[in-house]
Amino acid sequence: MSLLAFLVIDQPRQRLSHWTTALSPLDDPQAPPYASVIAHYDPLLDQGLIALRYDAANLGAQGLAFLVELALLAEVGVIQPAELSDGDRKRFLTERLARCVLTVEDAHHVTSALTELVRRIREQRGSKQPAALPTVADVSNAMLPLPKRPSSPRAVSPPPVPAAALARIPRGDTEDPHLLVKAKGTRENLGPRATGSDRMKPVPDIHRAETVEMEAGDVARHAVETLPSLAPSSAMIYARYLRSGRWVPIRIGSLSLKGAALLTGALPRINDNVDVALSFGGHRALVRGSVGKVSSREETSASGTSTFSVDFRLDEASRRQLTGLLTAARAAKVTIKPPPARAARRFPVEWPVGLGTSKGVVRAEALDVSMAGLFVRPLHALTMGAAVSFSSVLDDGGAPVNGRAKVIRHITEADARSQGLAAGYGLSITDMGDDARARWLAFLARIEKRAERRILIGASPARMSELQTCLAAAGYAVTGGTDPGALVQLASAEARPVDAALIDAAWLSPQMSSEWIEALFSARDVPCVTLHGDARRARAAVDKLLGVE
Repeated sequence: MSLLAFLVIDQPRQRLSHWTTALSPLDDPQAPPYASVIAHYDPLLDQGLIALRYDAANLGAQGLAFLVELALLAEVGVIQPAELSDGDRKRFLTERLARCVLTVEDAHHVTSALTELVRRIREQRGSKQPAALPTVADVSNAMLPLPKRPSSPRAVSPPPVPAAALARIPRGDTEDPHLLVKAKGTRENLGPRATGSDRMKPVPDIHRAETVEMEAGDVARHAVETLPSLAPSSAMIYARYLRSGRWVPIRIGSLSLKGAALLTGALPRINDNVDVALSFGGHRALVRGSVGKVSSREETSASGTSTFSVDFRLDEASRRQLTGLLTAARAAKVTIKPPPARAARRFPVEWPVGLGTSKGVVRAEALDVSMAGLFVRPLHALTMGAAVSFSSVLDDGGAPVNGRAKVIRHITEADARSQGLAAGYGLSITDMGDDARARWLAFLARIEKRAERRILIGASPARMSELQTCLAAAGYAVTGGTDPGALVQLASAEARPVDAALIDAAWLSPQMSSEWIEALFSARDVPCVTLHGDARRARAAVDKLLGVE
């Protein structure tokens, strides 16, 4: 007996790096083996459908529960034809699959199937006569992502999106091309690539740059999915952008159908392609664009604010979503207010910290750091207004640095869920010794240099997670591939190459030598290093390669 399941992959072409990393555990030798893998592309919803067939004897009593769990963590929808009603199953197999214009049947791994599918999508879109896309007529079988947690180990299938709900979404052909939520003190229309310097004037920041894990369904393509309602007094447009596979909260300086000015502690690079998730009340939009301008280091140092602009490239679905969100915000008379100036720029990390409180030592993780303070996620609750001591082992090989701080901010779990933030506490540094202060500032300088660099990793699925965590925790922006074909695609997919490549020596095979890898990256002037042994050495190896001291 065999079991069949389809993984629903949103925007496979635009987000290949993220999806290959998220799905790589399925190719791990320790994962249950699948009998076959076939990849399909649905152009109507811009989705990849990865069909996985398993022998029930290899899965045991839990069946496909492991696949559902992985899908929940990766924000991937799962469709199990056997769990659908007869009518829904017939519609899916005879209508949804029938409109798929591309199919990959000869792959041996999930990541290689997805990589080949994306290659064919790009090849088709680059041809002179691309295949005509179906019109939006009947998407009643479009599936939402899975709920956050299944109530039982039994695999579940997401419900279909009602066609009536989709009919209420504004259509692209009725949009006002100049639709804009105005920002006080800014121009009405943002021109991300306006004439002048490639640097833009900073807009003061208000929002911490906490880095948060993606929650299930956070990047759904369908605007019918809703966020928890926000109180009218706190109604605002929330935004995040995808960095190293995680959502970094950002503040909006201005926003229109053309693009946006965004404020964050961790800047992307000029010409990078970024994914931005926006939410307002019950409206969501997932958009993609190219970075046109970023704040210079001098501008950022002077204001404590770092800003970048994005020129949106909207497809039909993302244009509908963004139009609906902007229309609702304009109807609610939402105004994007200039945020107050920051004392210092904040950088997203995941750095271990020990806190001394009146109740004893509390272990915590710093999610952002700055000259003036840090935002921490402790194992136990802290008291607002309390004085605490903190201690952390930095990346310079020396003794821990120590200081004292005051708890000045608390983001509750409820606030975090409704606003797309991380729960935790903001600490303002009140006292540090001269030596500790000097080492702390040097630590921040290294974090700042790493935050500006993008690293590509080639490794097995098991090692990929270790290496990515190690580098992202120290400030690097990281992407990766677990399949040689995916690595080649990622190395050449973007107009601007990565800043460095890290290859795990254990991942290399006789057919894929270190010389071949080095030749691949040297053709694009990308420095490359091969790592042997402990994954914790990855940061030091990349630091040395890029001269981060």
